[in-house]
Amino acid sequence: MAKYTASIDEDTRQRIHALPRGINFSAFMRKAINVFVEELEKNHDLKPENFIITCTARKDASDKKRR
Repeated sequence: MAKYTASIDEDTRQRIHALPRGINFSAFMRKAINVFVEELEKNHDLKPENFIITCTARKDASDKKRR
């Protein structure tokens, strides 16, 4: 499988390395890339400035805390 890379600025790289160890950054990136590709498949005219990443809380039962 081909690897795709994109350059990032030094400030962003430092911020990624400063994240707490428990955060699985690559898992977040895989999810974001999958969503981005799905949107590009639907809309070929999508531009980077038109693509916004937001976070939402999951609303399924698996996320509810047990009492």
